[in-house]
Amino acid sequence: MAIITVIGAGNGAHALAADCKLGGAEVRMYEFTRFNNKVKGILNSRRIKFEGIEKKHKNFKRRGTVEIDMVTYDMKEAVQGADHILISSQAQGFEETFDELAPLLEDGQTVSIFPDNFGSLILRRIMHEKGLSTKVLIAGYSSLVYGTRLTDYNNMETETDVVNVMYRENEIRVDTLPSSDFDAYLAISKEIPALDATALVRGDTVLDIGLSNVNVLLHVPAVVLNTGAIENWGIIPNVGSADAIYDIYAHGVSPCVGRVQYAFYKDQVAIAESFGVGICPVEEDVLQSRMGLIGQMMFGEDFRLPFSEPLDQNTWLPAPKGVRFNMDSRYITEDVPVGCSAAISFAEVLDVKIPVIRAMTDLSNIMMETDYCETGYGLKDFGLDGMTPDEMVEYMRTGNHS
Repeated sequence: MAIITVIGAGNGAHALAADCKLGGAEVRMYEFTRFNNKVKGILNSRRIKFEGIEKKHKNFKRRGTVEIDMVTYDMKEAVQGADHILISSQAQGFEETFDELAPLLEDGQTVSIFPDNFGSLILRRIMHEKGLSTKVLIAGYSSLVYGTRLTDYNNMETETDVVNVMYRENEIRVDTLPSSDFDAYLAISKEIPALDATALVRGDTVLDIGLSNVNVLLHVPAVVLNTGAIENWGIIPNVGSADAIYDIYAHGVSPCVGRVQYAFYKDQVAIAESFGVGICPVEEDVLQSRMGLIGQMMFGEDFRLPFSEPLDQNTWLPAPKGVRFNMDSRYITEDVPVGCSAAISFAEVLDVKIPVIRAMTDLSNIMMETDYCETGYGLKDFGLDGMTPDEMVEYMRTGNHS
């Protein structure tokens, strides 16, 4: 039986922990006291309910209430002796998280980052700076395995956290850092129950994986282009309902927004091509359908929902009562300083023109009164500054560090 440690306690972390326990693993969960503490209700019970329609065109389902083996605020306790470490936490916290994690890693462990958000590069950089030669396999994923939401947590009466899973991905893009570790990782990843029903599609370096993150592609244009509706939703007459959360998939995606999303994707393709690496293929007509890439994840590559048909929110991701979607959400505050800023930093190396990504970033900066390129991720964070493009790719593929 594999020992699996989940770092984080948000939507994805809860789903990973419960899923792996249902699949037969020993599971530990580590939560950050410095971030949003979401495990107060299960510190003693360690109880998580895994539920939801779990759409998947191959009809794999896993449901139930489990007691995971450990809930702790002590990272050393959580990581020591684990076989697999699954990271599902905010990307802006990677620096501090990996600074603490790196010295605790042990030979033979795997680290899987959901989604990678260039975290694999940050972790390897920190290990290099600390002079650590621990033999670990590090894998980055282009997204989380599920579409999932925590619908109840910190409930001191039930002492049960509830995570709702709307869909489980049929396949997911992944690569290791370095890529030469991929075959070894693929073999041992079969011990991670959360991957039991999801095919792993090999990416072409973790740059491919970072650029293939669907969150950035879907979220940023859909939020930026709908700012007025988001801020007025349920506040002024005839604009939404105070009883229903604004949802970018149900309310914010349209033919015009889909065209901007596809133009955004073409900017990402331009970066990948300039470095000579791959990227997840996206067909234009997929973004001209209401559920877009999410529909493909749920129902298979041929699925399309016309914009003439509404999204059935009875089978969509639920939201906790009283929650309001606003501009200060991870759809902007994570996806722009991580996904967009990183893309810009790579594009600048080879003077690649990415007008849509830059426009979305500039507008986000104005709307949020900040500079996400200044505060966001760049080549220095990834340990790539000072390298030529060829040296960057060589490092990502082989691990050879100039």
